[in-house]
Amino acid sequence: MKMIDVPEVEKEAYNPDRPISGLIQMQLVHLSTAEQKLPPKQQTGVNIATLHTEGQAAEYIKNVTAMLHRAGKAKKTKKKSAGKQRKPVKAAAKAGKGRKAAKARK
Repeated sequence: MKMIDVPEVEKEAYNPDRPISGLIQMQLVHLSTAEQKLPPKQQTGVNIATLHTEGQAAEYIKNVTAMLHRAGKAKKTKKKSAGKQRKPVKAAAKAGKGRKAAKARK
C-alpha cells in the first residue's frame, strides 16, 4: 500500500478562539438540520447562533456527529432484524407467473 506523507500542522494553525468562517457556519446549519430529525431526548438543545468560535463549533460538531452515528447504527440494526422476519417470496411470483402474467395469457 502506498504511504502518503502528511505534513505536520504548525501550532499556530489551531486556534479555538478564532471566529468561525462561513464554511463552518454552513456545516453547523446542516448538522443542526440533521439533529432536528432525532428524537427530542437525543438532541443537544444547542442554538447554533450562540456558537461564535472554532472551539465551540468543534465541540458541537463532535457531539452531533456522535449522536447521528449512534442513531444510524440503531436504525441499521432494526432494519436487519426486521428484514429477517419477512416471508419468503414464492417461486411463482419470482418467475413472473403472477396475476399479470396469467391475464396476459388469456
